[in-house]
Amino acid sequence: MKIAFTGKGGSGKSTLAALFVGHLRATGQRVLAIDADVNVHLAPLLGVDAGAETALSHPDNVRRVRTHLLGSNPRVAGVEHFVATTPPGPGSHLVTLDETDPVLAGHATRLDEAAHVLHVGTYEAKDIGSGCYHGHLAILENLLSHISLEQHDWVVCDMVAGTDAFANSLHAQFDVIVVVAEPTPESVSVARRYRELAEAAGVGDVVAVVGNKVADDTDRDYLARELGGEPLATLTNQAGLRRARQAGVPPRPADLDDDGALTAIAAHARGREMPGERRDALMRTLHLRMAQKGWVRSAHGDVSTQLAEV
Repeated sequence: MKIAFTGKGGSGKSTLAALFVGHLRATGQRVLAIDADVNVHLAPLLGVDAGAETALSHPDNVRRVRTHLLGSNPRVAGVEHFVATTPPGPGSHLVTLDETDPVLAGHATRLDEAAHVLHVGTYEAKDIGSGCYHGHLAILENLLSHISLEQHDWVVCDMVAGTDAFANSLHAQFDVIVVVAEPTPESVSVARRYRELAEAAGVGDVVAVVGNKVADDTDRDYLARELGGEPLATLTNQAGLRRARQAGVPPRPADLDDDGALTAIAAHARGREMPGERRDALMRTLHLRMAQKGWVRSAHGDVSTQLAEV
């Protein structure tokens, strides 16, 4: 199961993602947590130091990971010809959640034998004026398309805020996308826009909205009215979470007055794995769009040949 958390900046998506990782660990699931937000909040919330040298998007790490993913795939001319939507092919190496997996062993922080954390990275001084964060996310897109999960495996991703996931393939890479919404016009407008874009992209059924920082029935009614229905779950303002953060310790499900929202998210996600044929079709369409871009053709030639014939 691959699940992502997003929403307006400040909605609490990173905290909810960290709490959900804790919930899964407590119930005996294998978990790979991925911090893909430019602000890099999830990794510290899980007690992990997210340094520049260990970032997945560090050029040295990008090359190492892509070299592993490439394997002997004859459809890709070399590591330098990976694009964000490059699919796996014959001879590709897939990433697993086994702690001995080369990508996890070489680039993830181990919480225990069943839980690891990766972080994509953020802007560094050398990046000023020379690019956007979407370039950093390409290696994450490669990782997600080259991953193989077993029945009780979870990938939990804290995604970029807002609707940035529609600028790349991330919206098509997850089985469930949780949009975290506060009971404010600004936060609700992001959730509504996310659902609209998801419908247009063919993944409307993947999106679920969770209300956060809900104070009372007025807030609940506001979310239901503005979203056109009840959220999947709601979380109230949580003093226990504030105390944990004020003390500088990672938040835990035990800090919540009620962890029912975490249980509801897990129950909603189970059984919603996107069929491989559907994901392949979505990713194929996105890869063909990528292949038509002028800069891609100039740098890599015709990358449509990276796809299997149909």
